[in-house]
Amino acid sequence: MSTDADGEAEEVRDWREWFEVMLREAPVAIYYPICGGAAECVTACPQGWRIWELKPMKVPFLSFGYRVRLRPVMVRPELCRKCFECVKACPTGAIRPSTEGPPKHPTLTLLKNLLKLPFKKRYGLRFLMREEHKEAFRKANKRV
Repeated sequence: MSTDADGEAEEVRDWREWFEVMLREAPVAIYYPICGGAAECVTACPQGWRIWELKPMKVPFLSFGYRVRLRPVMVRPELCRKCFECVKACPTGAIRPSTEGPPKHPTLTLLKNLLKLPFKKRYGLRFLMREEHKEAFRKANKRV
């Protein structure tokens, strides 16, 4: 259990549950085992924190260490403009249009996207090397 912003206990769910919710309800879905959790998608999104929240969930990070971590979830998908800036900003390729479903080869998807990262113009390495991004990554991946 974790506590939400109101101080109430929030049930920690498995990442698959959140993934299924986003597949059904949101225009994008996040394949959480390859998500770094630093919320690049939220930073890039024009709606930002109006439609996204960080939720504690049981998830492995890069397929190692299955534990509770904070990960972004689109909680108000009706406000999404479907610009897919979140998809472009994701450095790992974890976030995709929900019509595509999960990646067929998650490890290859991760590797391919990390290799493309230095060549991305708008959301490249400089986007990830900001201090606020580093702090968000640390916060999302510490033990909850």
